[in-house]
Formats: sequence, structure tokens, C-alpha cells
Amino acid sequence: MTFKIITTHTPTTAYNLGHLSIDLSRKTAVLIRQSKKKADKDHYESRLLQENLVPIAMSLRGETDITNILVYDEGAGISGTKGYDQRPKLSKLYLDIENGIVGSVVVARPDRLFRDKYFLNSGMFTELAERMGVILIVPGKCVYDFTKYNDLQKFQDDMKEAYKYIATHIKYMNDAKDQKMLRGLYGGNALPAPYAIDRTVWKDEQVPIIYKPWREPALDLFTRFKAYDFSIARLCRYIESLPYIFPLPLFEDLQRYMFKTKMRIVPGGYTFSHVSTASYYLSNLTLGGFAKIGKDEEGNTLLIPNAFEAAIPFELLDEAFAAITGNHIDGTPFDGIKNNRRFMRRNPQGADALLHGIITSDQGHVSVAPGPSGYDYHCHKGLQQEGYTLKMMSSLVRSEQWWSLRSRTLDQIIFHRLCDLAEHDNHLADRVKAFFESRKDTAMDEANLLTRQIKQMQEKIARLNFLLTTPGIPLDVTTATQYALDLADLNSQLPRLLRKQQSTPAIDPAETITNFYYVLSHLQTEFEKQSIDDRKQMMIRLVKECKVNNISPHLFHLYIVWEDGIATRPDVALLWRGVARKDLAGWTAEEDNIIRILYPRNTQLEIMESLPQRSFVIIQEHAAVLGVRREAERSGRKKVNTYHATVSFADLQVAMQYTNDGEDRAYVCDIVNSLAENTSKGTTSAYWPIPVDVVGFSSVINNRESRPTQGQ
Repeated sequence: MTFKIITTHTPTTAYNLGHLSIDLSRKTAVLIRQSKKKADKDHYESRLLQENLVPIAMSLRGETDITNILVYDEGAGISGTKGYDQRPKLSKLYLDIENGIVGSVVVARPDRLFRDKYFLNSGMFTELAERMGVILIVPGKCVYDFTKYNDLQKFQDDMKEAYKYIATHIKYMNDAKDQKMLRGLYGGNALPAPYAIDRTVWKDEQVPIIYKPWREPALDLFTRFKAYDFSIARLCRYIESLPYIFPLPLFEDLQRYMFKTKMRIVPGGYTFSHVSTASYYLSNLTLGGFAKIGKDEEGNTLLIPNAFEAAIPFELLDEAFAAITGNHIDGTPFDGIKNNRRFMRRNPQGADALLHGIITSDQGHVSVAPGPSGYDYHCHKGLQQEGYTLKMMSSLVRSEQWWSLRSRTLDQIIFHRLCDLAEHDNHLADRVKAFFESRKDTAMDEANLLTRQIKQMQEKIARLNFLLTTPGIPLDVTTATQYALDLADLNSQLPRLLRKQQSTPAIDPAETITNFYYVLSHLQTEFEKQSIDDRKQMMIRLVKECKVNNISPHLFHLYIVWEDGIATRPDVALLWRGVARKDLAGWTAEEDNIIRILYPRNTQLEIMESLPQRSFVIIQEHAAVLGVRREAERSGRKKVNTYHATVSFADLQVAMQYTNDGEDRAYVCDIVNSLAENTSKGTTSAYWPIPVDVVGFSSVINNRESRPTQGQ
């Protein structure tokens, strides 16, 4: 007998898959997915097993590096029942197969691809794999060549088994949990504070109990909510003023009790991270001792009263529940005023920020919020967009605001620029239309994939409608009921796909916006007649990128990339805001001395240069506070105040950085001064340094039309 000593980290790569032939001209994809949240930590061996697919893929290709291996890592918490539009990595894999980049796919199990009830997603995949000649490899088990009918049938059977796991095993576990909850016992769900679970109690006897250190903070929230006249806005301002709401449990309590709260943990305790979570907490009937045991056939939530000790008195909970939902617990209407936006400065209904979701900044995340004179674009310092989520995203935790601009003013500046481009280019609408039509014939992209998803779902809905409504098709009660449930499920999913289609820039806008090209060719007269939703959708289709950065106390740099067909190059503008950025904390003793020395006799520019962040009007006001006066002008002297009083030297410095010589510097300083003179306080004006005929296609068209033809 011989022994072979290996290290514990040596991966297993030897799998006998027969005479497997891989298309080496295309890359090999490795798909990694775990369904359960935090499974990459709680079930680390499963994670390692899937990561080991990379060296296996290299071995199958006979290569020693990962140059031709593409890893599509979906991480943990991604359900196989989700479609392509909800799984970006799977969508990217689909597109790479469609575009001829990937020729083989390696997965740990077939169900890592899908657990598809209606075979919509798996059907699209097998049709694509068959057409593109892609093989699916499950190391150690099998290889699916979808050009072979037997392999296709085997994969379809495996997909049925994959979903059967949810329909049988998972359903059994959920039924067991529901049966346990029917007896008023704890079923494993999240619990609102102050509830916890005693670990020393047998599982079949566990019920939520009140953790005493958390009871008073919970009662305080409900008491304040009532005292604030049920204003969720005021309560949230109170919540964000505290470092935390519920303190961290003691170490010995963590050993004895299990805490299942979903609140956000912060130094010292737990708090709410969003106004919606605070509202949900204040209307959570679990706090009244009600055990939720599911829903009836009509969709009504079933509750067992007095299943455990109530943390909040019924009267107090009932009032809060009614103020938030509009109905008391027994279903009677709330007789008070249900106004979740009370104490806000402006009703957010009807916000008309056309660039919402388009405008970005290198200085932070840009959001829209009501302001004193309408809606404003706010840039939050240190808050950045990452995919579909935000770092530090919270409606209750304060983030430093870097700058703000009135949305109506900025929208008009950009819209008028678009009108100028259209006015100088009579073929703009036709060119944009031709561009979107040309995309239909190019490589597969996310827009085409989304369109296919919608088409396939609509066909499935139409088929079920036909089966249920055609008298000549006999259906037994069980089959008809199942078809009706499937139809309702699909009808609930379709609106989500349609909403995403409307917000996808790559899709031809004529498919989602009525008379899009007609409005585009008559912007000045027709654009404002459209609904706010259609105007927003148009801007999404016409502006590929819009970036705004604050570069001085008053100046902003605007960078726009128009959709192909509108402009030949990116567009830029210098924005002047009539209010300076307030980031200075009072006057220093050094600044006071500068004013005492320079203000009486020196020129405006010399004073401004010594105090670059201060505009001259602010310097004048502070000089009056210090009791320092300027000497009277002498006859024959040049004008003392060269620049408008709102201009600071920092504004001039930034503007001069975009020039090369003294003549240009003087010119751009005059531009800045002119902007300051003609911009009222609080509004914004723009200077576009590049002429319209250079940015747009008008110069290209004019040059082409003026060029002599052959024979002339």
C-alpha cells in the first residue's frame, strides 16, 4: 500500500468527463451563486467548492492561467427564481454568450443557473446555447450539449427537479414553520425590539419574550410619536439626533438570548436607517403580542392575539397603526389626519426634476429634495452610488451636503441648450431615430435581452389566458386553479419588467414614449405639453451623461454627453450660482488684520486676492462691523471696484485655469463678472464656451452641403 501526502488546500481538479471537446476559440465561463444571504460565510465549504471551479475550467481547457476564464460571481443571497433583469451577472453571461465571447459554461450544479417555475429564463438560455453551440459542464457529473435533443431533455428534467426542491422540500419546511406559528410559537422570523428569544428554552416551546433594557426605548418611541401628533417626519428627526435607539446587549445577555432584529447596528447600539423602517416598526402588530400565522385565500393577514406578552399597550399601538396605515387594527377607518409628510417644507408630490437619476458628481451622490423655492439637486459629500445601492445610504443619518442647485433652473439651462442644438440642426430627430433603429441590428445588449424577457412573459400570459377563456378546452378544477394562480403571478411580474424597460436608455424611445420623434422635432412647442413622466423619459433617452462639480464658491463645471445623433462631441458649460458655498467657519484674526490694513486704500482686486474665498460684498459687510472705512475716491482715479461685488478671487482663479494667455484670462474674467452681474440671488446662469455649431452636427452638414460635387 502506498500513501500520498497532500496539503489541505490542494484543490481537486481531476474529473472524468469522457472525451470532452471545448471550443478554445471562445472563453469559458464559471458561474458562482449561493441562494441564502451570508451563505458565503455560514456555508463556506459550499463557497470554496464553487471557487474550485476556476482551476477545473483551466484544466479542462488544458491551460495554466486564467486568461480565458471569465468568472461571473453572483455572491450570496441571489435566488435562482429571479430573472435576468434581477441578476446582473447572469445577464452579463447571457450577453457574452450571445455576442460570441463565451463558448462553454461551468457550474457546480445545474440549479446554480435557475430554479425556474415557468421555464421562461431557462428556456431562453437553452435556446441561446443551442443556437450558439455552447456546452454546459457540471464537473464530475455531466455535460449538456444543447444541440443534442437528449441533453436538452435531460437539462429540462433537471430544471424541473431544481424547482421541485422549492415546491416540495422548502414548502415542507415552511409548512412546518407555519404549523409551529399556528400554535403561537416562534417560527424563526425577525423580531422587532424589544423582543428576543431565550436560548435555554426548548425549541418547541420558544416564544418571543421582552428584553427589559429595550422596553423603555420602545415605549418612548410610541409615546413621542403620539406627542408629535403622529408626524413621522418629526420622529425621524428625533431618531437621527440620537447616537442609537436600543443599546447593545450585555455579553452575558448575548449568550442567553437570541436577538433577531433587522435594525442597523451603530457604535453603542441599534437604530433605524430609513423612514420606511421606522414607519414599519411603529405599525408592527407583533409589538402588541400578535402572532402572524400567514394569510387566508383572500390575502388577509391572519393573527393570533395574546400569543405572547405585549411590549406596547394596545391603545398606544392601535393609534400609531391607524395613523400610519389609515385604519385601526379592527379595520375601522382612522378619524385623524394621515399625513406622513407633515412638517416638511414642501409637498414632494409632483417633483419635476427632469435630470433625477441622470445627474452625477465626482464630489458625492446627487439626490433630489424639496427646498424653499421648489426642488433642489443636492450633492452629499462622501455618499457614493455603487450599482443600485449607496454607500452609507440612510434617510435618518445625516451626511454632509457639499452643494445644491435648483432643479428647475438647471433643467431649463440644459433643455434650452438642447433646443439650440435642434434649432441649428433640422435633421436631429431623423438622425436620433436612425441611431436607435441601427441598434436593433447590432450585437445583443441589455435592452434586447429585456425585450426578449418581456416578449416571452407576454406570450406565456397570452397562452394561459387562451387556455382559461376558451370554452372548447376542457380543464379540470385543479388544473384551472393552477393556471389561474400562474397567470396572476406572471401578471404581477410583468409591470416590473415594463418599468425597467421605460428607464433603459438603450431601448428605442418610440416603444415607450408616445410621439417621441415628433416631440423631438418640435421641442420648443411640444416638450412642455408632455406629462412630467414623459419629459423625464425623454431626458433619459437624450442625455447619456450629465456631471456637475463645484469648482469655486460660486462656479460649477457642467459636463454633458448627448446621445449619439445629437452632438459630435461632449458639451461643457460654466455655471454661476447666485449664492456662494457656505463652507467657512467665521472670520479669523488674520483676516480681520488684512481688512484693517488693505481695505481703506487698496484696490478691490488686491483685497480679494488676499481673501480669495470671500466675495467683496461680504468683505464690505465685515469691514463695517469692524468699523473700517474706505477712503473716498480721488478725481481722475480709475474705478476702484473692477468686479461685481459677489465675485471672489477664488472664482477668478478657477476660471483662469481654463485659459493659456493673458488675453484669454481677461476675457474669461469678464465672462465670470458678467455672469455675476446678471444672475439674481439663488438662481443659476450658464456660459457655454463651445459654439452650438461646433458641438452639434450643423457644421458637419453645412460643410458637406457646401462641398462641390463631382463634375462641378
